Amino acid sequence: MNTAKFEDIFETIYDGNPNSLELALLKIKENGATQMQSTLVLIKKLKLSIKDADDLVVHSNVWKENIDNVIKVRNEFGDVLEDIGGE
Repeated sequence: MNTAKFEDIFETIYDGNPNSLELALLKIKENGATQMQSTLVLIKKLKLSIKDADDLVVHSNVWKENIDNVIKVRNEFGDVLEDIGGE
């Protein structure tokens, strides 16, 4: 998954403070980045773990309209894994 374009946008905006992080996420989203691509940018540029980057993206104001669906899908996926593990 190529994120170079989004990484460049992120680098021009992010200056280390939370407000610029939100703005950077907004700009990469406006330029077509998915939640996964946004997460990858944070992993690459801020050297975050997958979990930490994912938490920032999922709980950001930029992606807040998706949070209920993300949590629902993850819970359902967890249920399927539990069902498989219990067999």
